[in-house]
Amino acid sequence: MSSEGLSIVHALALLLAQVVVLTCCGSGVAQAELVIDPNVRALVQAGRARVLVTLQVSETANETLREQAIHRAQDAVLARLPYSHASVVRRYTSIPMLALDIDATALHALEAMTDVVVAVTSDSRLKPQ
Repeated sequence: MSSEGLSIVHALALLLAQVVVLTCCGSGVAQAELVIDPNVRALVQAGRARVLVTLQVSETANETLREQAIHRAQDAVLARLPYSHASVVRRYTSIPMLALDIDATALHALEAMTDVVVAVTSDSRLKPQ
């Protein structure tokens, strides 16, 4: 499997974990406790880190509406991030995530976005076995 394929598998696994958290906490729009990967904190202390940001998006069976909701959530996060402290690595269209390159200032801003951000995890590339 290619490294991009492994990154997508990693992203989907994180998304599934967040769905479980949201399901346990109530409906798909209930606010869950924000989860910050401890590795991210350590990485941004030393400079910048590539992260996956899991977004809170209400569930819908309509694929078009879901993609629009994901896009709006991504826009909301990007609009609130301090300029020059974060850059977009990838915007996903069908999963509520963003891949970003951030520093400590951007992490602090993400931590304040509990209305739209569910988790911030390290986007470490998995190596094939």
